[in-house]
Amino acid sequence: MKIAIMMLVHKNEDQVKRLIRHLSKDFDIYVHIDKRTPIEIQNEKTIFVYKKYKAYWGSFNQIMATLYLLGKAYKKGYDRYVLISGEDLPIKSNEEIKKFFENNRNEYINIDKLPTTKYLKAGFKRVTRHWRNKRLHDQNGMIVRIIRRIERISFSLINMIRSRPLDYDFYGGANWFNITNSCVKSIFEYIRNDNKYIQRFKWTRCGDEIFYQTIIHKIDHLKVIDNWLRYIDRRNGGAHPKILLEEDYENIINSGDLFARKFDITVDKNIIEAVYKKVSEGKNRKSARTENDKTVYA
Repeated sequence: MKIAIMMLVHKNEDQVKRLIRHLSKDFDIYVHIDKRTPIEIQNEKTIFVYKKYKAYWGSFNQIMATLYLLGKAYKKGYDRYVLISGEDLPIKSNEEIKKFFENNRNEYINIDKLPTTKYLKAGFKRVTRHWRNKRLHDQNGMIVRIIRRIERISFSLINMIRSRPLDYDFYGGANWFNITNSCVKSIFEYIRNDNKYIQRFKWTRCGDEIFYQTIIHKIDHLKVIDNWLRYIDRRNGGAHPKILLEEDYENIINSGDLFARKFDITVDKNIIEAVYKKVSEGKNRKSARTENDKTVYA
């Protein structure tokens, strides 16, 4: 069972390196580092590192960074392609993750037809209006504020003059996925046959939450499960998930998912330690049961 873990990284270098060390024992890891960050990670035998795009939140470059990693991994060929972020953690052992995907041809991805509020707020405005890249949203200063204001005015005028057509049946969902080689092959075939598709998302708001779902719903031979296998807490109602804390430990571990997000070592390092300890215990339990020739983790 060959599994590629693809990872989008933009912060917390030590946290990310620990995640890579843990997963690279059993999986090939493909890492894209946001070009704006000083993070440095070395290529190794099973670790392939790239720093190609400035991956602003919700921008077109998020799509391109993911597509770039997917293309690199697809050239080598895997049974399963799993996309996570550097702020995720596995909440099952590597062995349990492999066992879950063994002889499993399902595609695991959040998918719902737009407009949807099922997993995220995604209405038609995301694809019918022109949205600027928020490349300066985390910067301050007089010049930056002036540029942001000019951009907002310019895009408001563009949207008054011209709307974008609903030229596809758009589907959306969380941008993290777990898909098979057959699915990836079909995605690249679709993109080759529709040379306008990628550019259609250039001015789309958070298009990375629509890009893959819109293709995947068109592919008839896939068995798609509307589940991204991630524990996430969106009860805060904000644009971003809650940063998970020690108080969330039981919910995380008992979720039955493979991964959880999101974690931040600068906010709560204890929950990270607790999760790794639990995952390590899961690995040890599996080894002991295997030695006794008992059934393990159905």
